[in-house]
This record gives sequence, C-alpha cells and structure tokens, in this order.
Amino acid sequence: MVVLMTVTFAATVKADALGYTEQHPLNFGIDMDYPPLEFLDEVGRPHGYDVEFTKELMSRLDIPFTYSPNTWAEISGDVLNGRVDLAMMVFSTYRKDSTNYSRAVFRLYYQIVYRKNRSGERFDVRNLGGKTVAYMASRPITDTLTRVGANVQIVENLPQAFKDLSAGQYDAVICFRYQAKYIIQTYGFKDLHTEDMSLTPREYCYVSHNKELIDAINDELDKMENEGIIERIYGDSITTFGSREIPQWVWYVMGGLVFVFLLLVIYQQSRYQRRLRREVERARRSERMKTVFLGNVSHALRTPLNSIIGFSDMLRHDDGQLADEDRQEMLGLINSNGEQLLHFIEELLELSNIEGKNQLFERSEVDLGQVMAEYAEAVRPDLHDGVNLKVKGHGGKVVVDPNLLRYIVIHLLNNAVEYTHEGEITLKYGEERQGFYVEVRDTGTGIPEDLKKNLFSLLTEEKTFVQSSMPGLGLSICKAIIERTGGQMGTESPKEGGTVVWFWTPREIRH
Repeated sequence: MVVLMTVTFAATVKADALGYTEQHPLNFGIDMDYPPLEFLDEVGRPHGYDVEFTKELMSRLDIPFTYSPNTWAEISGDVLNGRVDLAMMVFSTYRKDSTNYSRAVFRLYYQIVYRKNRSGERFDVRNLGGKTVAYMASRPITDTLTRVGANVQIVENLPQAFKDLSAGQYDAVICFRYQAKYIIQTYGFKDLHTEDMSLTPREYCYVSHNKELIDAINDELDKMENEGIIERIYGDSITTFGSREIPQWVWYVMGGLVFVFLLLVIYQQSRYQRRLRREVERARRSERMKTVFLGNVSHALRTPLNSIIGFSDMLRHDDGQLADEDRQEMLGLINSNGEQLLHFIEELLELSNIEGKNQLFERSEVDLGQVMAEYAEAVRPDLHDGVNLKVKGHGGKVVVDPNLLRYIVIHLLNNAVEYTHEGEITLKYGEERQGFYVEVRDTGTGIPEDLKKNLFSLLTEEKTFVQSSMPGLGLSICKAIIERTGGQMGTESPKEGGTVVWFWTPREIRH
C-alpha cells in the first residue's frame, strides 16, 4: 500500500539549493505500523511523533515533502537504495559508511518484558541463557543473546510478540522502553512486567544519501533542542533518562567546581593525612569485617549447615528403613561439611587476627633461594601425575617474617597444585624495585569468570560470594599480609591459559 500526501510549504533558496522544490519534493519514508512514532490511520493518513516532528523540521527548513509509507522490513532498503530521500532510523555502525546519519534526535533505551508470575527469575543479560527471547531484528541484540546462549526469535510485529509472550510462547521480549510502555497500555497487558536492561542505548537519527541535507538538519536540530521542541513533541516517555545532551559549558563549570573543591579538600587534609591514615584504615577494616559476618560469611555458612542439619535430621528420625550404605554416605557428608565449616571459620579467625595485630611482623634474615627451594619440595609430593614443578630465580638474603612468607608462598603453590592436572607449575622469584617479587604460574584450569573481579575481595566487598561453591579466604589473608608490608598482590589470566598470581613487597635485601 503506497500513500502519497504532499505538504506544501513556501519554497526558498535554501530548499532549491538542496534540490527540493514543489515540483520535486523531498520523499520522506515512514513505517506504516510503528506506533507511536510512525503509523497510518484507518484511511491511510500518516500519524505519530516522527510525523509531527518532521513537519516542524521541514517547515523550519522550508522544504516541501511527501510521505512514502512502507513496511518496517522494507524501510532500510528504501533508504539504502535511494527510493526515499529521508527517513528516521536507529544508528547502525554497519550502515554508517553507506549512508549519512544526523546527530541523535534522542536516544532509545532497552527494556526486557516478561510475565509477572516469573518475577522471581533473573532476566538481566547474564541470566538469559537457555531462555527464548523475541525481538525485532537488531545485530547488537543478536550478538549479545547468542553470546550468552539464549534462544533468539526475531519478529516483525511487536504487539503480536507481546500477545505471544503473554500466552507463554516466549520467556521474554526485548524492545525499546517507549515501545513497551505504549503496547502494554494500548493492549492492556496487566500480566507483563518491564525492567531496564544494561544494553548500550541506541541513537535515533535522520538518515539520507544527501549529506548536505543531513548537515542542514543537524544545524536545525541543535536549535530545536535548545528551544525545547524535541521534548515538547516527543514527551518525557521517550526523551527521559539521559537522552538529552548536557551543554559543553556545563561540563566545564562542573569540572572547575570539582577542581576547586578538590584543592580545598587537599589543603584541609594534607596536614593531618599521615596521622589519620592508620586510624581510618583500621576503622575501614573493622567495618569490612562486620560486612563479612553479616553478608558473605552468612551465605558461606548456609549451604554446609543446611546439609548437616538435613542429613542429621534424617538419621535422627530413621526408623530402620535406611540401608547401611545410605547411612554411611549421610554420615560422610555430615563429616565433610563439618570439616569445610571448620576450615572456613579457622581462616576467618586467622584473617581477623592479622587485621587486628598492631605488631604483625617478626623479621629475621633468610636466604631467598634456599627457602623457595624448600617450599617447592614441600608441595612436590602433592603434584598430579605428569605435572612438573620448576623453580626459577635469583636473589640473596632478605629480611622478612619467615613464617608469613612461608604461609603466602605455600598457599599460592597449593592452589596451583590443586587446579593443575597437566603441564607445569613455575615458582619464580627475584629482586625488584628495592624489594623482592614472587610469582606462581600454572597451566591449570584458570580463574572462573565469576571470580576474576572479586578474587581477593570475598571478605572486603558486599555480595561477592559465589553461591556455587564455598569460598576460601586464603588469598584474602595473603593480600591482607602483603598490604600490611606496603606491598602489592595481583593475578593474571594468560591468553595461553592457566593462572599467574604474584606479589611484591618492599623488604630490605642483603647480598
């Protein structure tokens, strides 16, 4: 269905210069069914926010134009093949070299829609694996959903997709925020719930092969935004949440104020910083331990405690129906979960002891090469078959706390031994930056993705507990020790696989 409606405006020199006259008006392509932005009514007349805004824009530019409606699936082809002179589309990096985009009229933010009776499930991007998700064709969404393992379903009729979602055909629908609001209100979907997504917002722009036309539109859009016309026509339902750009001078003023404020803070704090730093850090440690006990530790204790209580309750109420084999298995599980709890609590108490000590280090002189060789020999019997342990390094005698040095290095080696079933483990050490550096590199399974960011912070940040397993506190203890020496500790994941954990501490070195 093709409907042409000519809107007549006074042709000016500017319009003629762009090549558009009343005899040859600009051809503006719109979607026949894309409410509330673009659509045709029962008698074929164009309506929608885009239609009203383009009328205003063309009037200001004195450009005569006609409407050329088409289906959503054909609009991009009309633009790219030159069948229309102008349209409004979402910016695409894949098409930017084959056509011209204006600056963003506004930005479109994504929402995910799902049935309310499933509100207990997680519907953020990371939890869509295995779920069937419908959306209108979008390469960024396709790439994202494919990467997380979702079952993608591309649709062309969004209201119908909402109806199918309500009927249980899909797990979720992804669309822009204004689309979700409009469709739910228009069709009365009371059983659907919406939630904002962390996907990058998309820019909604004018697009044309005529670069001079786009340049003229850009100039006018700046004026229309400053005059509030964009927000007046499109309204808060579309332009809310960061879609309006903040003028550059505002950033300069804000930056200046922040700079002045920082200078004042630095001036006030510089005289007291050294004296207060230790007390502030001690208060922070105390607060972290409270957070641990109330948050992460409670999660860590819950799973083994539930197992112990559950199995012991079954044994307590056993009326002789349990087989001896089942009874022994339950007792074994109770014992292993109890040992796991005991180990976790011992680590927690050890970390608390380290955090609370004022005089932590009892230094003495040790031969770095000798003690590293001893540490390697201590863990060598635990190596998996076929795994080789190498020691590389150079260094003389250093002044350290030998007990804490042994604790840290042995812990790093034990971790490497546990997760390395083939290949090799390398213990590397040496003098560096007026201190010494130790590195344990392995070819094991590597660090899980969900632990990489929080590997050392299971006791220092809220909600870092990994619910699939009991977290060990050994690395947190090691990091607490190293930081008390003024050193640093970190981890890396090499491209070739495996894990590297390292630390550096500023100790006095003697040759």
